[in-house]
Amino acid sequence: MSEITNVDTGNIDYPSSETTTGTLEGQLPPVITTTTTNTQASNDVVTPIQSFASQQQMILDFYQAVNTLDTVTIHTLADAHLKQSSVFITYYSKNWLSKFSAVVLAPKIVVSNIQEKPNTTNNPNIRNFSYTLEYTITKNQQKFTEERSTVLLKKGDAWKIGKLMCETKGCSTMPFFNPDKYK
Repeated sequence: MSEITNVDTGNIDYPSSETTTGTLEGQLPPVITTTTTNTQASNDVVTPIQSFASQQQMILDFYQAVNTLDTVTIHTLADAHLKQSSVFITYYSKNWLSKFSAVVLAPKIVVSNIQEKPNTTNNPNIRNFSYTLEYTITKNQQKFTEERSTVLLKKGDAWKIGKLMCETKGCSTMPFFNPDKYK
């Protein structure tokens, strides 16, 4: 089980991928919640906030890398076709992410409500997810919420991020895409 801490203070500490062991047998991965529940596992009572499927954890790892400006991890998690797109090259560069990070309050980007969407193909190597990103601008403490979607592709034994989309209307005018406007 993965445990996210400091939810009540808003300073969410995401688990690293090394500590994630997946979901309990027979359970679907739950979405991120801000309340604590008790779960019985191996006769021990634990108090997890979230258990993640490996694909959900990959999305969290990607945005943790964005928060820490870890472009090596960002590029490692992205599929080759995505890495070659001009949008990815622009918005996920160290320069652009540094500008965005400078205008956003800690904990930077908070990811919530990760949900797998129904697959539009019969291909088991393609998975679609939707989730919410939230961040607050330093200058005026304005909070932004973006609805996002991601397509994960299985290449060999590894999953890669094949597509990143902002679904929120007017997303292109928000701070992630225009950090200089929000200084």
